[in-house]
Amino acid sequence: MLAIESKKKCLSMIRKYNFLMSQHEEVKVFVRDATGLVRNVSGGSSFFATFALVTGGVPIFLISLLFLTPGANMYAALAIMFIPSAALGAVYTIFGISMPRSGGDYVFVSRGLNSVLGFLNSFGLFFAYVFSLGIYSLFAAQYLAYAIYTYGFMYSNGALVNIASTMLSLNVEVVSAIIVILVFLLLLTFVSTRTAFRVIYITGILEVISTVILFGITATISHSTFVSAFDKFGGAGAYSGVISTALSNGLLYNTHLSSTLLALPIAWYAFTWYTLPANWSGEMKQVRKSLPIAIIYALAFILVFYLAFYFTTFHAFGQLFMTAWSFNYVNGLSLPFSFIGTYTPFFVSLVYDNPIIPILGVLVFWLPDVLFFVPTMIGASRYLFGWSFDRAMPEVFSKVSLRTKTPFVTTITVGVIGIIGVLAYAYIPSAAIIDIIPIFDFGFIIPAITAILVPFWRKDLYNNSFVIKRKIAGVPLITWLGIIALAGIIYGIIGLWNSYLMPINATTGISLGLVYIAAAIIFVTMYFVNRRKGINITHAYKEIPPE
Repeated sequence: MLAIESKKKCLSMIRKYNFLMSQHEEVKVFVRDATGLVRNVSGGSSFFATFALVTGGVPIFLISLLFLTPGANMYAALAIMFIPSAALGAVYTIFGISMPRSGGDYVFVSRGLNSVLGFLNSFGLFFAYVFSLGIYSLFAAQYLAYAIYTYGFMYSNGALVNIASTMLSLNVEVVSAIIVILVFLLLLTFVSTRTAFRVIYITGILEVISTVILFGITATISHSTFVSAFDKFGGAGAYSGVISTALSNGLLYNTHLSSTLLALPIAWYAFTWYTLPANWSGEMKQVRKSLPIAIIYALAFILVFYLAFYFTTFHAFGQLFMTAWSFNYVNGLSLPFSFIGTYTPFFVSLVYDNPIIPILGVLVFWLPDVLFFVPTMIGASRYLFGWSFDRAMPEVFSKVSLRTKTPFVTTITVGVIGIIGVLAYAYIPSAAIIDIIPIFDFGFIIPAITAILVPFWRKDLYNNSFVIKRKIAGVPLITWLGIIALAGIIYGIIGLWNSYLMPINATTGISLGLVYIAAAIIFVTMYFVNRRKGINITHAYKEIPPE
């Protein structure tokens, strides 16, 4: 009897223990005790990923904006706005090496300032990053068509010209853009993050070598040589005709300080996207060494790249000419080669009849634009992963492939939304562009404010987690960096307010409102869904997520 009673008591204790353990599992703050991701991304590959993120498709886009700041000193504008950009980059670097987790600024802001603000702000940035896949995939389709057209024009090959023309038709562009996204979606779904970044590293070296060669060739072109070549192919007086057409139709070109001040917001915007490596900082090897390379060193290299691009372009073709060209192109005015847009390698080919030039153009401008998809899709997917890990999104988004060690559900989701972005940019571009530019402009305000306040607002987090706590004049370094970054962001917003790039109107307000309202609905819904399970998701924001 005693043995039976003893056995019953043991079984009862086991049941109670299992019940208590199950209850513990139910109220566990995070989805699991480890992310399941692997630290296998190097600083070098992240460096080239940042280079692709920031410069992919951007130089040609910047040329198309010259008419907005006619006569501006672009070198000064870039050098000035590099300062607040580097300050924000330093903020993300300090945060990232102190809290190297998936989600980047989502983790920083939700722990350092406010959980709701962290989710809402990161949701807006996530939307902007993923939707932007649409315009960059369209850029990729266009640049490839421009290169083919250049060959067709150089060698009077009508078949190539027709192929390029077909590629630039809207529906074909859309199909090409979707194919680009699908290719990278499959790549990132079925191969490891390490392999994807290894591709970035190898091709990044090729990009840099090609850039040095193409910029060097462009620098050998004298202004008079280009004018002669342009008039040869475009007709007598074609070069001066481009300028006179623009001036007679309202282009006001001057080299006053006011033009450079107008260029500062554009220069600031040209540096954006460099903060995204913080999103995969949890997967970096030796993050204290790798993240500064991925952000700070990459930013300095990008500054040199932009300065060299503007210098060689203006030296060879003339700043007034390129400004007039952009003015005429955007306004639909007459141009000798309007088909080519603002694709500068075409102008180099007018001077040098060499089949290598179009290939270099593809490597310098098309390749970074295409490789941009790897870090963008990875970085954006880590937002979804981070939210899910905190239970602010369904747990399915935190699933990690056992074979590739990647969050495959989030990657597929990012690809699908990116395809929606393609359709939006192609068929309702006005609605798409106003969602993206303002979100990027406003989206970095909250992280900058977090940097300013975190040493005072969350002293425990700052003292226990931050690896850099240096002070200047008695004020924490990260606070100073946040102030400098915030000043640059605010100036950028003021400069772009209600402009060509950032129209502020009812449509903008409604579009932005829908993005953040959707985020609020998701957060509140997940709060109550988890509450019914006995889980208070706000407890997660009192801790740094596990690795």
